[in-house]
Amino acid sequence: MKHDLVVVVPGIMGTSLTRDGEDVWNTSLAMLRDALTAPSRIAERLRLQDGIGDGEPESPYALDVGEPVRTLRQLPGWGRHGGHANLARHLGIDPGRLVVFPYDWRLSNRNSARKLQRFVAEHLDRWRRTADPRRYPEARNAKAVFLCRSMGGLVARYYLEVLGGRTEARAVVTLGTPYRGSVKAMRMLTGHASGALRPWRSLVREVCATYPSIGQLLPTYEVVEHRDFGRIPLKAVGPVEGIPAGVLDDAARFAWQIEQAVEEHERTGTPAYDLLVVGGDKHPTTYGVRHGPDEPLQYLDRVSGSPWGAADWWGDSTVSRHSAQPLMSDDSTRTQWCSSRHASMFDAARVREQMRNVCDGRPLLQELADDYDTGIDLPDTVTAGEEFEVLALRAEAAMRLVVRKVAGDGRILQETPMTPCGDQEFRGTLRLEPGLWTVQVASTSCDYECSDTVLAL
Repeated sequence: MKHDLVVVVPGIMGTSLTRDGEDVWNTSLAMLRDALTAPSRIAERLRLQDGIGDGEPESPYALDVGEPVRTLRQLPGWGRHGGHANLARHLGIDPGRLVVFPYDWRLSNRNSARKLQRFVAEHLDRWRRTADPRRYPEARNAKAVFLCRSMGGLVARYYLEVLGGRTEARAVVTLGTPYRGSVKAMRMLTGHASGALRPWRSLVREVCATYPSIGQLLPTYEVVEHRDFGRIPLKAVGPVEGIPAGVLDDAARFAWQIEQAVEEHERTGTPAYDLLVVGGDKHPTTYGVRHGPDEPLQYLDRVSGSPWGAADWWGDSTVSRHSAQPLMSDDSTRTQWCSSRHASMFDAARVREQMRNVCDGRPLLQELADDYDTGIDLPDTVTAGEEFEVLALRAEAAMRLVVRKVAGDGRILQETPMTPCGDQEFRGTLRLEPGLWTVQVASTSCDYECSDTVLAL
């Protein structure tokens, strides 16, 4: 409703982290240079102490929580996070109604949920007391509307379901939240980080192994294709190098706590908030792994010869369609699919319009996706000056697709036609100068358009 407070909960990389005023995580150009020339120094600055659990970091591992990241950021192997600049304007709401929750996203999601609990209590009390009664006559009875990116949806759900926050919530929107985990977390912990240049992979593994939040993103569904037992959960297989049994147990327990709390609220009739789940289902997304006795870990994709259903391999490029939906849902839960990739979902025009409808209590759009099943596949990180490939899948020749290099101000700097390379697949190539670029696949004959970012190093 228009009198409610809007709380944005970012995902991984969504909050800057500093120590003694020095950038530790905002992925500035200076930090990227350090990471390339002195990776061990970056590792020491970013890692947590071993065995931190749900606790607070001690010196020298503690970092200061800074401002929410304002513009899009990307770091090889970790992924991308869109910025939060001008959110109130984009959502068409009073800036005084909107707050962004800053937190140290390295820590356990339980830890972050407790901090979100205090944050909401403080800001909701402030809003109820200070909102202009002429513009917001019902503000004294305001609740919170949550807009959550990726892992931020898990932080919010733990607060709402396990920590008793349901009574303070009117509505929740989650965008690309990995309710059942993500294979990307496995890649980080096993030294196979996607999009990471080889020197980065061991760095990503070393650092992320100390992050409870990453462990809590491990897949809890039947992610493993085992040659003897078929599809089974990760927890049912033998040890996977880089993933201790205790980390697997914690991931399962974290998901179970939320599910059990939802069941209990349903049983006791605790009033529910409206939950809008927004996921992606058009882009190739790694869904499973192959692992068994004397068989090395293999990450599976749509061309790996797996017998799994074709629908399993589509998602938002990070979170599969299967994992983007909560296990526990009721009449107050609605799931919608959009055409955007993971990092750009928050910035999609129709998704923003839908979030505005939720914030103001207006009727929701019936559909968020466009009329095309076409998705794109491109690398996270490339070598500057070297040619790389961009694919469009489930496309038609009549779309006359092109791939574009787009500057930060939206200017198209290069446009290359895409050519057929397989059944409903088209290929285009680009070269990029050093920096963070937007790469766009677009049709010159219809209104199809899809973008993502690529970091050239």
